[in-house]
Amino acid sequence: MHTKPFVRIVARAPAIALFVISAASAAGDLAQKPELGPSELNVPVHGHQARVGQYGDFNSAAIAQHGSRHSGEVRQAGYGNEAEAVQHGHRNAATLVQTGSGNEISLTQSGRDNRADIGQLGNKLHAAVEQAGHSNSVIVRQSPLSPELQLRQHGNGLAAKVIQY
Repeated sequence: MHTKPFVRIVARAPAIALFVISAASAAGDLAQKPELGPSELNVPVHGHQARVGQYGDFNSAAIAQHGSRHSGEVRQAGYGNEAEAVQHGHRNAATLVQTGSGNEISLTQSGRDNRADIGQLGNKLHAAVEQAGHSNSVIVRQSPLSPELQLRQHGNGLAAKVIQY
């Protein structure tokens, strides 16, 4: 039975970093900074990059990468934030940034060459973003005045910029 390349990095502040790699020949290195800052996972076999930086308590981040050459980054500052990125296909890129408390981001990318940049500044913000297709891009900025966001991009070459203040 042949398994497809798969990378998952999970980090919870303040001091636990866990990752699992499930592929026949994949190997990775997890380097955590001594100040309990960013953890970085690089898997050179399939070109994946995943990076998580957390400051504060009870933050949770997960990046799951299926396919090849994805990049994902989660930066969290505050208390009780949750972020999850799932990437399928090839060369998708995601940056998720949360500052505040009780925020949630869920991102799913399917296809190739999709880009997502999602930022939350405030408390109890919820964003769900889905990209399916090729060469789509989305930029989201969310604040407390608009705490709920659901965005779907299905197609090719689509671009969206959502500023909620």
